[in-house]
Amino acid sequence: MRIYLIAPAPDDKTDTAAETGMTGVKTPFTLSAAAGIVSVAAWLPRGTDIRICDEVVQEVDLGAEIDPVGLSINVSQLVRGLDLARAFRRRGVPVVLGGAHVSLVPEIFRGRADCLVIGGFETAAPDVAADLPAGALKPEYRCGKADMAAMPLPRRDLYPNDRVIAGVVQTSRGCPFDGTFCDVIQYVGRKQRHKPPEKVLAEPDQLYRLGYREVSLSDDNFAVSRKRTRALLEALIGCNGSAGRDPVRFSPQISIDADLLALCNRAGLRQVVVGLETSAPAALAEANKRQNLHVGLIGKCRKLVAAGLTIRGGLIAGFDHDDLGCFERQFAFAQALPVDGFNVSAPVAPYATPLYAEMKRAGRIADADTHRGSAAGARLTNMLPAQMTREELAEGRALLKAALLAPDAALVRFEAYARTLAPPSQDMGRTAWVKPGARRHPLHELLPLMMKEKGTRRVILAVREMIAERPETGYDLTSTLTLYLSECARAANRAEAPLEAAQ
Repeated sequence: MRIYLIAPAPDDKTDTAAETGMTGVKTPFTLSAAAGIVSVAAWLPRGTDIRICDEVVQEVDLGAEIDPVGLSINVSQLVRGLDLARAFRRRGVPVVLGGAHVSLVPEIFRGRADCLVIGGFETAAPDVAADLPAGALKPEYRCGKADMAAMPLPRRDLYPNDRVIAGVVQTSRGCPFDGTFCDVIQYVGRKQRHKPPEKVLAEPDQLYRLGYREVSLSDDNFAVSRKRTRALLEALIGCNGSAGRDPVRFSPQISIDADLLALCNRAGLRQVVVGLETSAPAALAEANKRQNLHVGLIGKCRKLVAAGLTIRGGLIAGFDHDDLGCFERQFAFAQALPVDGFNVSAPVAPYATPLYAEMKRAGRIADADTHRGSAAGARLTNMLPAQMTREELAEGRALLKAALLAPDAALVRFEAYARTLAPPSQDMGRTAWVKPGARRHPLHELLPLMMKEKGTRRVILAVREMIAERPETGYDLTSTLTLYLSECARAANRAEAPLEAAQ
C-alpha cells in the first residue's frame, strides 16, 4: 500500500497563508511545518509506504506510483486542492479529501473525490486504516471529537525538515470565544480539549532530535484556561534546556490578557501571535471581540514585550464601522506599538458560520456560487464592505502593508521593540539551526540580497547596532529581522511596496 499525503499550496500568493513561505531565498523554505499531513500519517497502518508533500517547499509528483492520495485542504487551498484531485483522478488514482474546509462545507467536495473525511481524522482513523488495505474506502467518514491524550507522535520523520524553521505542536483544540469572523469553532467547537502536558512534551523532544530549536504551539487560545496553561508552562520549564541541551524557543497564539508572563519567559516562550484586529471600539464590538475591549491594547502589548514576548500582531481593516480613513488610523495604531511584524487582513464571512448566512441574506456575499475569495488574507474579501468597495479595501490594505514595511516606519517600531524587550531566562543565542547536514538559516541568504537595497540596508545596520547594545536579545531581534526582510522581498516580488519607499 503506497499512500501520498499532500498539503497543497495556497491559491492566492498575496494571501496571509502564503506568507509562511520564505521569500528571497533560492531553495523553498517555510516558517512553519505543515502539521496535518504528518499527524494523519501517524494513524496509518504499520508497513504502509507513505510519502508526504508540503507544496510550499516541494513540487507535487503528479506521476507518482501510488494507491490513494490524501489531500488536506483549508479554505486558502481550495482551488489548488481541487486541481490536484482532478489530476490524480484522471490517472485513476483514488483521492481522499479532508481538512478544515472539507469539514466545514463537505457539499462542495462531493463528487470531486472518492472519499471525504469530515471532521478531525482521529476518530475515523481505525475504520480508514481497516478499509484502505481492503480497497473498501467509504464515500464519507464522519468524525467525532478526538481524545487529545490518545494521539500518537506525528510522523515528522517523513517531512522535509531541512526546509522549515519552526516545528508545530498542537496542544489543544477549541476556543471559548465566538468572534463573528472565526470559523474555528464551527468544526472544533467552543469547548477546549487539552493534550496532557506529558504528551505535549514528547513532541518538542521529537522535534529537538530532528534538529529544531523553534517550536510553534498550535492552540486556538493558549492562555484562556489558566490552570491548564500554568501546568503546561511549568512542564516546559522543567524540560526546556535541561540535561545540557540547547533551549528551545516556543511560539503560541496568546490572548492579550495573559497573566502568566514570568512563567512564559522561564518556559522559553519568546514569540506570540496576538489578534489585535483594531483599536476602534465600535469595530471590536461589531466583531464580538469583547476580550480586546477596554483593555488598553497599546499598554498591554508593551507589557507583553516587557516580559520577553515578541508579538506578531494581527490587524484587520474593513469592518462595517470602518471608512476609508481606517487605514491611516490602523497605521497610527501600529506605529504606537513595540511590534514589528503584522498580518494585515480583511473581514471575511467564512462558510458555515452565522455571519456568512447573515451576509448572504443581506445580499453582501460576493462569489457565493464559486466559493472563492473567502480566505482571510486573500486580496479580495468575499463580503461587500459597508463603507467602501472591495477594490478600495484591497487597495487600502496593500497601501497599509507597504507603509508598515517602509524603512522609516519599521525602524520606529524596531527601536521601541528593542528598548522594551526583556531578555530570555536562558541563552537563546545557542539555539541556531544545528542539525548536521541541514542547510543554513535562510537569513544567511536574505542578508546579502537585502543589503543591496538602500532602505533595507538601513534597517539591517540599525538592528545590528541594537543587538550590539543588548546582545542578550540578539536572537529575538535576528528572528524578527528575518521575517521583516522576507516580507520586504515578497512585497518587491508582487510590486506592492517598493523597497525604497519612505526614503
